[in-house]
Amino acid sequence: MGFASSASADTYQTYVVPTVNGFQIGTFLPNQPTGNFSSAADTARRFCQDQGHTGAQSFTTAIRSSSYTYIVGTNGVGAWNTTGNANVTMLESITCVTSTSTSPSDVTYTTPKVNGYQIGTIQPNYPSGNFSTSADTARRFCQDLGHVNVRSFTTSIRGSAYTYIVGTNGVGNWNTTGNANVTMLETVTCITW
Repeated sequence: MGFASSASADTYQTYVVPTVNGFQIGTFLPNQPTGNFSSAADTARRFCQDQGHTGAQSFTTAIRSSSYTYIVGTNGVGAWNTTGNANVTMLESITCVTSTSTSPSDVTYTTPKVNGYQIGTIQPNYPSGNFSTSADTARRFCQDLGHVNVRSFTTSIRGSAYTYIVGTNGVGNWNTTGNANVTMLETVTCITW
């Protein structure tokens, strides 16, 4: 995993099994794509910001039945609440970034595309297989464009034609296909220095 160069003032901290109120954090998305839920990306960002960091650089997920703490609200806005459900997207680890730079030269791509199609991934709906996560896909997108790394990204779940990485950890060729319940990357903000 690439990080910002040592010339930047960014620092990173990884939380394994991140918890709020004594329970691991998660979200019911994308298994229940409608309702008052925040995405895994928004949950990770909110967790990092609550810990005093700038945002989430990356995160990993797993699908399982568990008690968990989630955000009551969309886009990472709302109170934390604890409940239990089946097929929960649990955040297994989160790497938070703290930027102390006064003027980072970030660039944001809205509806990021490769080969003419918006980028996405079938994860976490298919947690196993030869798929890259949203975080790995965003990082690879930025690096392919010559940027240092990804600072943040937003996602949504929908059925769509999309371009994805054939391989795990952001390594592999880009390919285009179509599926239902795809994790589409809506915006990607890249670190340029």
